[in-house]
Amino acid sequence: MEPFNRRAGFDKDRSTQFGNRLDDLFNQMGLMLMLDIGYQTRLLECLAELPPSSSQAVAQAAGLNERYVREWLACLAAAEVVEYRPESDTFALPPEHAVWLNPANVTFAESNGFAGSTLLAEAFASLMDVHPQVVGCFLQGGGVPYSAYDRFHRLMAGERNAHFDRILMPVLLPLIPGWGEALEAGAQVADFGCGRGHVLHLLAQTFPRSTFVGYDIIPAEVAQAQAIAARLGLRNLSFQQADVAELGVVGRYDYALAFDAIHDLAQPAQGLRAIARSLKPGGWLLMQEFAASTHLEENLEHPLAPWFYAQSVMYCMTVSLSQGGAGRGCMWGREQALALLAAEGFVDVVVKQTEADPYSDYFVAQKLA
Repeated sequence: MEPFNRRAGFDKDRSTQFGNRLDDLFNQMGLMLMLDIGYQTRLLECLAELPPSSSQAVAQAAGLNERYVREWLACLAAAEVVEYRPESDTFALPPEHAVWLNPANVTFAESNGFAGSTLLAEAFASLMDVHPQVVGCFLQGGGVPYSAYDRFHRLMAGERNAHFDRILMPVLLPLIPGWGEALEAGAQVADFGCGRGHVLHLLAQTFPRSTFVGYDIIPAEVAQAQAIAARLGLRNLSFQQADVAELGVVGRYDYALAFDAIHDLAQPAQGLRAIARSLKPGGWLLMQEFAASTHLEENLEHPLAPWFYAQSVMYCMTVSLSQGGAGRGCMWGREQALALLAAEGFVDVVVKQTEADPYSDYFVAQKLA
């Protein structure tokens, strides 16, 4: 067979440009792994606090092995994350970089509300734990179950907590008309796909006259949510392990929440139908999904599209397929979501976006009265 680079019409410049992209990709993958190590070992926190320092000084401050720290610093220097000063053989993390890496001593306000690239690095590393199983699914079909993602769930819980600490009350509460006032007076609220329950912990503490119930399919997540509620002494809050699609609750809730959850379900249509059934006539749903189009061509310029599609392959799509589900994936898009909401009895659906969370669509929908 004739080599590709000798075929008619072969564009050498285009090939070179793509090869350069692959070189950059290898560099970024290596950097992601090193940022994950920096996050887990608190090296990034130490660097943010130290003046320009030698590898020995950085290792001593972090309580780590100097030889490993030296090689780690070399990677970050080559990637221009830290500054290297050869005349003194010292390394420094510029504050302008530290705000994006979000060490513990940097506030969300200083970082413009961005919750840390190091978290993304650790998420990348954690997804490599299931990489062999996902490769197997390419060969055999099926999916990887929720139970394989303990580390990923822990990371996402941390990110979710920080995210909702920042935006739940000031940004999301006003999205539903009159929601704050209703919670003050006393309302029935359910969170579907609640994870470890942080949203409901916050709401239950703030609105003691209201009653809250969280549902999640993962037993370990529900157990953690219950333990935290007990520790906080929240008697207006409970959690249940349940498949949302099979929930038999009818006409109980005034408000339903579904944050970053519906696309993961085995059967999103049945899940939304069960949520609609659980609401009182005229009840409200607030649903968060990735801000994306259903049409691939409209996502090609999205700045994080490759990462989101990859996350879909590695988690969102495969956990659904592991249950024999639809496997819609996190980039199923607002067009599909709107069609499904309309089909399952929701009216007056509005898609809202916020500056505080530019990569999410928030669907505000009311059950047909």
